[in-house]
Amino acid sequence: MNRILIVAAALTAMLLSVTAHASAPENLVKTREAKLAEARKSIKEVSPAEVAEMSAKGEAFIMLDIREPEEQGMVIAVGTLKKIPRGLLEWVAGGQLNSDDKIVVYCKTGARGAFATHLLNELGYRNAVNMKGGIVGWLEAGYGVQTYIGEIKPLDYRFSN
Repeated sequence: MNRILIVAAALTAMLLSVTAHASAPENLVKTREAKLAEARKSIKEVSPAEVAEMSAKGEAFIMLDIREPEEQGMVIAVGTLKKIPRGLLEWVAGGQLNSDDKIVVYCKTGARGAFATHLLNELGYRNAVNMKGGIVGWLEAGYGVQTYIGEIKPLDYRFSN
């Protein structure tokens, strides 16, 4: 009987905490934005033009796509492409990346990339940088992406939510 009461109390506490947090999404957004600003202060970011220049110069680097698999219908095909979803980065990076690799991280718009780059730096990957704007920034800068049907080069691409 005591176990049932303990479980019931725990479930009630969980439901109350979920309800309390669900009513405060503005606080969640502010916290996320503050954490993102912190991450961006602690990392190096490069522009799509800088990444294209690295590629044109023949520099060796890893282009790390941290988007989820269902988001990866088009990829930036410069450098050596590697795909590790952000949620698996802590678990998989050690098997696919070396601590001295030059790594350019990208996501859709650059925010997850900033968090991922911050994490990689904390894990000892000191040559990891985030590409500002992510794949959206890349497309808006006029650079092509690789898809299952080949390379696609955008004309005046602008992203809108």
